[in-house]
Amino acid sequence: MKLYFYCSSCQKENSFKTKARDRFELQKERGNEISERCKKCGTVVKRRINRVHAKPNAFMILGGLAISAIATILLWNLGWIASLTFSIPFIAWRTEEKKASAFNKVMVSDG
Repeated sequence: MKLYFYCSSCQKENSFKTKARDRFELQKERGNEISERCKKCGTVVKRRINRVHAKPNAFMILGGLAISAIATILLWNLGWIASLTFSIPFIAWRTEEKKASAFNKVMVSDG
């Protein structure tokens, strides 16, 4: 899962790094606002924690595809290709979707 905010100046979407799994952890880590520099125009943007949104991390899904390809090569002679290797990318995608959805559903109070 990656966290994103929109720049108030150029309206472009920017991501930032954090280890927080939900808004409460993000609030403990950064306070009620995040302050980040826009990667497109360079403006320093302050956004409230509730204005941050999460999306699935594409690298995790690509990692699932890579593991699936390796498993296909290793398990080719066993006949488990369809049941095991096709499910690995789906499991990675579904896990990332659940994390992002859980983050986006919960809002924190400003107090």
